[in-house]
Amino acid sequence: MMNYQQTNQSYLKNQVMSASPAQLISMLMAGAIKNVKLAQKAIEAEDKPKTHAKILLAQDIILELKYAVNQDVEGSVGPELINLYDYMYEQLVQANINNDSAKLAEVDTLMTDLLVTWKQLEG
Repeated sequence: MMNYQQTNQSYLKNQVMSASPAQLISMLMAGAIKNVKLAQKAIEAEDKPKTHAKILLAQDIILELKYAVNQDVEGSVGPELINLYDYMYEQLVQANINNDSAKLAEVDTLMTDLLVTWKQLEG
């Protein structure tokens, strides 16, 4: 019998495998937001190892999003989106170095706004 974690992993794998590219971007953005929020909670709990781990996961996701930008198709939006991802990445680096919840909150807001916009464009 599969335990909860295995069932959850299987469900997530099925979601990813059946998702469109636009849905995958949405999932990545949601994952970044989730990890930023978990890092904020870890800062509040004074759990530095967890804070560090969650920020690194958010940074990895933002890099994936940055590398997924198709500059040929998206025209002038592409470079602006890359700049936004670079900015968020740098804010996460600074949040990690300085244990700065305010920088995490800024990234949370920016990524949430981006996700809302992306979902509107996605239809």
